Amino acid sequence: MEPTPHSAELKAAIEARLKNIEQLPPMPALASRLYKMTADPDVDIRALADEISRDPAITAAVIRLSNSAYYKPARVIRSVHEAIVTLGLDIVANIVVVIASRGLLKVNLDSYRIEAAEMWDHSLIVAELAQSLARIKKNAAPPDVAFTAGLLHDIGKVVLVQYFQQVYRQISQEMEKDPSAVFTELEERHLGYNHAELGARLLESWNFPPELVEAARCTYHPERATKHPALASIVHVANMIALSGGVGVDIGGLNERLSDFAVKTLALKENEVEALYAHMPELLEKLHDLRSL
Repeated sequence: MEPTPHSAELKAAIEARLKNIEQLPPMPALASRLYKMTADPDVDIRALADEISRDPAITAAVIRLSNSAYYKPARVIRSVHEAIVTLGLDIVANIVVVIASRGLLKVNLDSYRIEAAEMWDHSLIVAELAQSLARIKKNAAPPDVAFTAGLLHDIGKVVLVQYFQQVYRQISQEMEKDPSAVFTELEERHLGYNHAELGARLLESWNFPPELVEAARCTYHPERATKHPALASIVHVANMIALSGGVGVDIGGLNERLSDFAVKTLALKENEVEALYAHMPELLEKLHDLRSL
């Protein structure tokens, strides 16, 4: 698909913004720092709890969510340290990323024709589906990593939306003329980037681990993943199931295709996909506490 005359100009503007960290949406530094710390088997849990507890708002949210029906703690949790000991470090890290992401992902994206609540629901359901897939396909990816990758897969829309306004009419007209058009390809044609690529660049700027960067970049093309193809495949399939279930369908509609590579990589059976699709209403109910953040 040939680029449009203005795509180079818009791509240059996007790249300039990416180079200026102050112009990018802020992700609390604690989220990416904490995520890296969880990978250290010798991490000092008490020091980690103290680090989280320095932020009163995050501390309150961690304790609230730790006691929610979603996580079902064995006993009442009264502190960050108790949350880590009771639920595990990986789960608390994910809670912090959810809290940090809420302000970025629960926003109206008018040009994409998706409202804040729907955007947030989509992010959470893809995270939950990705985690479920990782549990079904053992050794494909750690479930907590799959959750975070699924949660952040659409973060690039937050950056791209302001540039998208300039080409919204042209893309809308092209999609009306050709309902089978692939939306991410139209993004690339008009803007020089698609939102998956932008999401990867954004996660890089926040110093998130390479596997999460690659999963975001390869959301629609898991066959392009060179380091962690199974994780990219999990996020791809989770995203496709969520869209097929009508959660988070934006201007792109349902024209993206399920990757044969992802199905083969995960040795995915049709009944496994159907089961996850059928349980989506239950999953959304399970996510009630996170959705209401």
